[in-house]
Formats: sequence, C-alpha cells, structure tokens
Amino acid sequence: MNHRTAHHWTLYSLVTMLLASQLSCGRNLFKSGVKKDPAEDATLALEKNDPDSAISILESALVKDPANAQYLSILATAYASRAGVDPLVLGSKFAESGAGLLDSSSSTSSITSLFSVMPDATALVISDIDQAVNILNNQIPMSLRQPGDVFKTAIYMTASMVLHTKALDSLHTGTLTAADIAKLSDADANAILNNLGAAATLLAGNSTTGTAAGNASASQVAAAALSKYSTQIAAQPGDTNAAKLRSYLTANPGAANVSTSTATSAGTTSALN
Repeated sequence: MNHRTAHHWTLYSLVTMLLASQLSCGRNLFKSGVKKDPAEDATLALEKNDPDSAISILESALVKDPANAQYLSILATAYASRAGVDPLVLGSKFAESGAGLLDSSSSTSSITSLFSVMPDATALVISDIDQAVNILNNQIPMSLRQPGDVFKTAIYMTASMVLHTKALDSLHTGTLTAADIAKLSDADANAILNNLGAAATLLAGNSTTGTAAGNASASQVAAAALSKYSTQIAAQPGDTNAAKLRSYLTANPGAANVSTSTATSAGTTSALN
C-alpha cells in the first residue's frame, strides 16, 4: 500500500467512525436539520386513538410556543377525545332530525334526553371536556381561531352542560331523582346555564358564517333547540336562575334506563383541528 492509498484509507476510516458515532448517539448527520412538527405528530397520535400522547406532545411544544393557536386548537381536540367527545359525531347526531335528540318541540325532549349520546360523567371526563372548553374559549384569541374552532367550542360547551347535569344521576339510570336535583348547587346550575346560552349563541352564528354545509346543518338544529331549552328554563318557577333550572329538571327528569352510546369514533380525528 503506497502513501497516498494509506492516506485515503485513513480518511475513509475516520469518516466511517464519525458517522457510526453520530448514529449510535441518535444524531444522524443527514437528519440533523429536520424538525418534527408537533401539530402533525399530535394529529397522527389522535388518528391512532392515542389522545394521551397528543396531549403530551402539544403541552411540551406549548412550553416553547405558548400562544400557538394551532397547537392549542388540536390540544382542545385531544382533551375532548380523551373525554370521549367527538364534535363531528355529536354534530351529526344533532343533525339527525329523526332521532329527536335536540327536537325541543318534543314532549319527551330535554337536556336529559342527551344523556344517551354522552360518555359516562366521571370526574376525569368532565375535567377533560371543561379543559377543552377553556382552551378554545379563553386561550385562543378570536382573530387566531382555526377553522372549525367556533363549532368545536359550541359542541364542547353543550357536552359540558349535559355531562355536569348527567353527573347528578347517582343511580346511573338516566333519570334524575328529586334527591339528585337537590344536590345541584347554585354555582353548578349557573355554569350549566352559562354554557347553554353561550353554546346556543355560537351555534347560531356558526350556521350563518362560512362553515361546512354539514356543520351548518347541525349548528342550525342545535342552536334552535338549545335556545328553546333556555326559554323553557326561564319560564319555570323560581326566584333565581338556579331555582328555575331545578324546576325544569324536576319537570323533565329523563327516561329511565337510558344506555350510554359513544360520542366519539375510535381511531378517527375530527377534521376540525
């Protein structure tokens, strides 16, 4: 081996060792400039029905970029997904006029008629859906809201309202007893009513602005029904709004043995991210 060949062999060996060292440390030289997109990674996690990973990815990303509206919007979706609430699934149910779920003209329809399309009202489920509402409603400025955020906010507010009411059902029969209704505090009653009014307002606006036809249809049906619920509650006897809500629930306690159906679709991610 001559001097020039030996020199080239030495350079080749050094380069090979360097590449091997970089690869063993997980720092491939050819990929060092490629950055992962947290929004894409979180969306993929949601598509795999893994909201916990999506939440972890986005909360880490938000430490460095706390005002990123896209991250926040998907994070809200992730919390709602973990709660078992999918806005598209619920929206489609709201638009099913035959089901009568939101047909407030029906004598059997009330807030309690929505128990069947909601997940179990556990503390974690309620905490997650309330977190989704908080993110969309309080952490994303109106000017930075992503497509579909208004619709999602309204659906999540509706879910929160129903779940807080469903949590009163101590026997898990789908019917509220007098003792259940008596447990409703003024603070919780006012929170339920605030979500009811805000959801109706958002859905009414969403049905007249540039939104997808399916969402608009669901928005129109839901907005009309939620507004009528508000009117019916306001007409109940009682000195306070909380007392009126208790009277309304007493008159509309729900149907017994209502089974819980899924409000989410496993392995799918809302197109409203």
